[in-house]
Amino acid sequence: MRPVDQFKRTPPRRYTEPPKTQAPVQEPRIRKRYFDLPETIGRQGRERFMRGALCALVLLLCRGSAPIGEVPDVQQRFSDWAARHDEQIVQQLPGDTPQPGTALYEVLAKEEEREALPAVTAAPSATQAPAYKHYEPGQLAYHTDKMDVTIEQKKKNGITYFVCDIRLTDVSQLRTAFAGDDFRSGIYEATSDIASRYGPVLAINADFCRYHRNGVIIRNGELLRKQNIQRHHLLIIDENGDLSAQTDRSGKQGVIADNLARENTWQTFEFGPVLVRDGQAAELPSRFYVNCHDGYYEPRTAIGQMGPLHYIVIVVDGRRDGYSTGASIPQLQQLFLDEGAQFAFNLDGGGSTSLYFLGEVVNMPSGGKERSVSDIIMFMANPVPKN
Repeated sequence: MRPVDQFKRTPPRRYTEPPKTQAPVQEPRIRKRYFDLPETIGRQGRERFMRGALCALVLLLCRGSAPIGEVPDVQQRFSDWAARHDEQIVQQLPGDTPQPGTALYEVLAKEEEREALPAVTAAPSATQAPAYKHYEPGQLAYHTDKMDVTIEQKKKNGITYFVCDIRLTDVSQLRTAFAGDDFRSGIYEATSDIASRYGPVLAINADFCRYHRNGVIIRNGELLRKQNIQRHHLLIIDENGDLSAQTDRSGKQGVIADNLARENTWQTFEFGPVLVRDGQAAELPSRFYVNCHDGYYEPRTAIGQMGPLHYIVIVVDGRRDGYSTGASIPQLQQLFLDEGAQFAFNLDGGGSTSLYFLGEVVNMPSGGKERSVSDIIMFMANPVPKN
């Protein structure tokens, strides 16, 4: 016996036309945002409102309790104040009133005449030259068994410059520091402000390495940056304290930086150009980051080497008529040759040029005060103990 089919089956639906598909709903590009309406003020809101209204009423009553009357104008109030002030400060002199012809009368008369004269302020003459710094030979010197520094101020062809002769006993005495005490701080400070935290014997502005943000930067033996660059020369101070430079920047600077780090390079600086190499004048580039042509005078800062751990720093003041015009790159090169330098390298100059010696800036920065820079070179009195 067949089981009873309990479900009604509908015959299959036959379509004469294909079923219509509903088009997808296009969502708007900008969705509407709905905001809930604020709830009605409840019990707490009413209490806050009543407290505020009560405070306003109390203030209004206090203000209205003041006596009502005419307010005197500004002139009347000033006259009343002046009268009270005079009564307080004017006092009768003790004794009889001085008579004409007496000694006391003459003294008081001269005093009144002196007070009646207009104040005269001594103004500097337009032709008077400002006071420029001058140091005698031997005045700027520092000598110990670990360090020897002599600074001599010289003048030549309208240029005032400082020649710093520096002898160290260890390369660790030639150190660097950053504004904000960190390479990544993004802070700029004056050379003297940075140096004051470390206490060097002598310090100068370096290469302003955070300004150009490229090249190879190694400071105090730590590799901080390795970016490709074409327009600078690279000053290298190795683990023995010897100076050299790389002028061909066509290679991958990352590879060069890694090689320098493996060789225990102590410092690198991105600027230039190289001024002296092997005791001879280096060929100056025709096109460079700074103008290397003669006739372009600026304040300058440069460092060189005389022998093992024997360095020379030349700081040229400039932009001051009657004191120092500044030096061109060829003139700066000749100054190092005249001193017998075996190697010399130009650093950042212009308004950045600063020479710090035993807690004092001894040169005259061109802007009238020190420019804030990112980094400095320091010569320390004592070597850093090795781990």
